[in-house]
Amino acid sequence: TIADLAVAAHLSALDYLGEVPWSEFQQAAEWYVRIKSRPAFRTLLGDRVPGQPPTASYAELDF
Repeated sequence: TIADLAVAAHLSALDYLGEVPWSEFQQAAEWYVRIKSRPAFRTLLGDRVPGQPPTASYAELDF
């Protein structure tokens, strides 16, 4: 849904910076793994912010 895409975009930015304590939000983590696994979203995981590398687990499909 559009809501899923909107939330996924924000979570992706926070995940890139390592700012989401996934262990505290297991259901959200499971949902986000499903979103990250979609082919259309996988390409976004290759994007990088100049001067700010992602966390080591950013492009991984599982936490």
